[in-house]
Amino acid sequence: MRKFICVLAALCCFISVLPARAENAESACVIAARTGELVYEKNSVARLPMASTTKIMTCITALESCPVTDIVTVSENAASTEGSSAYLEAGFQLSMYDMLFGLMLNSGNDAAVAVAEHISGSVDAFVDLMNAKAKEIGAENTHFTNPNGLPDPNHYTTAYDLAMITRYAMNNPVFREIVAQQAFAGLVINTGGYLEFYNHNRLLGEYDGCVGVKTGYTEAAGRCLVTAAERNGMRFIAVTLNDGSDWDDHRELLDAAFADYSLKRVVSAGGAAPYSDYDAVYGEDFNVPVKNGAEPKISVRMHIPARLDFPVAKGEKIGYAQFIMNGKDIGTVDVCSARDVYEEMSFGEKLKKRMRNLWNLMML
Repeated sequence: MRKFICVLAALCCFISVLPARAENAESACVIAARTGELVYEKNSVARLPMASTTKIMTCITALESCPVTDIVTVSENAASTEGSSAYLEAGFQLSMYDMLFGLMLNSGNDAAVAVAEHISGSVDAFVDLMNAKAKEIGAENTHFTNPNGLPDPNHYTTAYDLAMITRYAMNNPVFREIVAQQAFAGLVINTGGYLEFYNHNRLLGEYDGCVGVKTGYTEAAGRCLVTAAERNGMRFIAVTLNDGSDWDDHRELLDAAFADYSLKRVVSAGGAAPYSDYDAVYGEDFNVPVKNGAEPKISVRMHIPARLDFPVAKGEKIGYAQFIMNGKDIGTVDVCSARDVYEEMSFGEKLKKRMRNLWNLMML
């Protein structure tokens, strides 16, 4: 017992000297964007209001629901929305693309309503799409009642859910383009004038590698911030909710993540893909961030049709490889033919090939 107490005391001393992170945040977390791995958390599953970081979901829902070339006409209802504004007036017409800059840079509550009404006919119907998307992503502790983040007791998320929603959104190239811009001029098509939109995210241009994504504030929610940063081939996403020191905390959280992780090469472009009946290679490199000193279990599942459409040219995609780390799907890579194949193998040839691949796998 005495030995146990000494060990426990030593452990407590060790914990006490660890740097405290996001001390002023009610909730915080950091995830690795490639794998979804939880890098750091503080009260990360508490349901809290998230203010305008709501618009991350509004934006990705819009991008998946209509073309960015759609023309959005601003209603009187949208133009009169309270709170932060893109300075829209009733009757203004903007492309959906330009409107989303007003949504994400100016954090326009008016833009959020205009987008919702254009896509679904009403805010309530659009919110149904947002909640369905949250469930699809796996954000089980998230519920939306509006597209802008105005206070409502039934409008909430968690730091972890918001990080996973952002991870999903950052896979969309147009979303990434929008949230990385510091300023944008939106064309009002029917007047020929422009609306100037400016990003509220101070870390863009100030923090090395910052590529987005969204600020938020209401009196009920406090200061909310979601950031993404990329260095050395790694991207991390940090979230804080109700944090009066969010700018400094995000710098610290992201710095720690980049210091604690390194990039691991899983497969290389041109490397042999061993599970196919045919000679196949990976179409590109696949890398994952791994905590320094850790040895995660990474496996691959090959997805190649039982019958190919012959002939198959060298370099032609024939399927894809799915990578699994610690039981979670972390991404895919195209699998291509390593040579020209003019006809299907015989059963005997396939059997020999499979036995050879099985032997090679056993030797790994």
